[in-house]
Amino acid sequence: MTTIPDPHDLEQIRAIVRDVQDGFNTNDASLMNAHLADDAIVVNARGAVLSGRAAIQKVSEDALAAGYLNESTAYYELSDVAAPSPDVIVARKNAWSTKQDADDGNPPEMNALYIFVKRDGRWLIWRRQNTIVSS
Repeated sequence: MTTIPDPHDLEQIRAIVRDVQDGFNTNDASLMNAHLADDAIVVNARGAVLSGRAAIQKVSEDALAAGYLNESTAYYELSDVAAPSPDVIVARKNAWSTKQDADDGNPPEMNALYIFVKRDGRWLIWRRQNTIVSS
């Protein structure tokens, strides 16, 4: 049975996504990936499958430091948040280059599907699939 997450859990999930956004916007791969599970799998916006926290961290550092994401910014909003079980939350994230783009009603430029798992009392990103939205 899928339910709406507990408000406290939902706030923790929102804080994780804010850290991902803030890390991205400040080129801080450590903050961006602070909530990844060790066995996380991420499919980035270019379609590359990254397995494990260490590999995800390395690719993130390279892309943010001087790579293709270095001068990019993002604004994220969560939607479609559901808890299929007490220790699992699934959520969709819409992304724009700026908050103003979102406020202006522009369609998202990217979306992502997250699966969060609760381990040892802490919510972690276990899976994330990013998809660029065609304009």
